[in-house]
Amino acid sequence: MPGNGPELRDIHVPHVSLWWPLAPGWWLLLALLLVAAIALTFFLRRRAAWRRFVDASLADLRSATARHAQDGDTLAFAAAASQLVRRVARFRDPRSATLSGTAWQQALAAIAPDRDVSPLAALDEAKYRPVADIDVRETAAAVEAWVRKALDRRRPHVAA
Repeated sequence: MPGNGPELRDIHVPHVSLWWPLAPGWWLLLALLLVAAIALTFFLRRRAAWRRFVDASLADLRSATARHAQDGDTLAFAAAASQLVRRVARFRDPRSATLSGTAWQQALAAIAPDRDVSPLAALDEAKYRPVADIDVRETAAAVEAWVRKALDRRRPHVAA
C-alpha cells in the first residue's frame, strides 16, 4: 500500500551506559577499597620500620660477634652483648635499668618468658671478670633470640 503521508521511523532511545554514572553502592565500595589500601600501606610501612629497628638493634651484636672472630676479645663481646640486653630490657621495662643479680634474671624472664635467660645473666657477670668463660656463638644466638622475643610487637610493654 502506498503511504499517504510522510514515512515515519520508530522511536530510538539514546544509548545509556549501565556503568556510568555509578550507583551510590559502587561509590561506597570504592571508598572502602581506598581506605583499606591506605590502612594496608600504613600497616606494612610500620611493620617494615619496626623490623628495621629490630635489625638495627641486633647490628651491634653482629658487629661484636665479628670483632670477636677477628681479635678473640671475649670481654669486649660480653660487654657489647650485655649492653644490648640492658638497652632492650630498659626499652620494654624501664624499672629494669637498675636491677642486678636475681632481680635482673627475673626481669629478663618476665620480658621474654619462654626463653632461657641463664646465658644472658652469665653475660652480666662475665663482663666484670678478668677472663670471660662464655661460648660466644651460643651466647650470641641466645641474645638474638631473646631480643627478637622481647621486641615482639604483639607483646605489650611491661607496666611501668
